[in-house]
Amino acid sequence: MTMEPLSINDARQPGNAELTLVELERDECMRLLAGAGVGRVVFSSDCLPVAVPVNVAVVGDAVVFSTGFGGKLEAASRGEVLAIEADEIDRMYHTGWSVLVTGVAEVVPDPGAVGWAQPLLSQSWLGHPDARLVRVPATLVSGRRLEWVAKPPS
Repeated sequence: MTMEPLSINDARQPGNAELTLVELERDECMRLLAGAGVGRVVFSSDCLPVAVPVNVAVVGDAVVFSTGFGGKLEAASRGEVLAIEADEIDRMYHTGWSVLVTGVAEVVPDPGAVGWAQPLLSQSWLGHPDARLVRVPATLVSGRRLEWVAKPPS
């Protein structure tokens, strides 16, 4: 028997629903990430994890973000493994989703030559004039959604 997500009004009725953690399929993860617009890039700096916000786009089977000079660009230049995380949380109803993409980063050699790159470069958090594009292939993709679902009949 498949449990269906409930409307929030139905879920509020005592005994009708329970919060359930659902693992998301890869396609759903990439669709959610593509619509997020903003995520966090996670990289290592002096052996410590760092997570910073970036504008993200899904291009093919990879996540792309722009960055100025600094830790993110240095990590990508060295071909390090980076993770991109995005989420949407509804604090009132305790629902939401989270997606994580991990892969070996690479700096896009000539972002100006690629038409799709211009909007990303202009949306950088700092508007850095020397922004570079970093591509992270979606090698590992995982996601979860917390949602209210109908309780099965007793």
